[in-house]
Amino acid sequence: RPNTRLAAGAGCRVGRGIAIDGRSATSVPDLYAAGDCCECRDITTGTDRILAVLPNAYLQGETAGVNMAGGEKTFDKAIPMNSIGFFGLHIITAGSYEGEAWVRKTESTYKKLVTKDNLLKGYILIGDVARAGIYTSLIREKTPLDTIDYELVREKPQLMAFAADRRAAMLGGKANVSD
Repeated sequence: RPNTRLAAGAGCRVGRGIAIDGRSATSVPDLYAAGDCCECRDITTGTDRILAVLPNAYLQGETAGVNMAGGEKTFDKAIPMNSIGFFGLHIITAGSYEGEAWVRKTESTYKKLVTKDNLLKGYILIGDVARAGIYTSLIREKTPLDTIDYELVREKPQLMAFAADRRAAMLGGKANVSD
């Protein structure tokens, strides 16, 4: 559990961690926080909680830095996630597991995708984790599943499941993509 005494003493709102908004701002004007000590909004559940994982900490820190320097930046895509590998077996989990589950098992892999309200809310991948980033992007971007070829993404995640303009945006707008 984070040590919040310094932040609380400075007047920051604290719970299990230092409460921040999407700009990484605390409840004290011009005071920012980021990382494992912070409570932020989990976009998969809509609750404020500690999401102590590197990708969230990095993006919160970048957001805090831009805003401290007078810019305008928001990070409203925090999700819980974890990954581990042992004895050659790789596992990645992300998001929430409340909703409708779709499961695919083979001798060497396990895939569980959880959807709710036309959105991917979470996943568990064991074995084949190579395309986890596509699922993470669907969660973070809150992509409506009826705007993509979800059956294709579910079975074999790939950029071809997205419309040409969306693929180009995902590739930094530099790709020459066609349907």
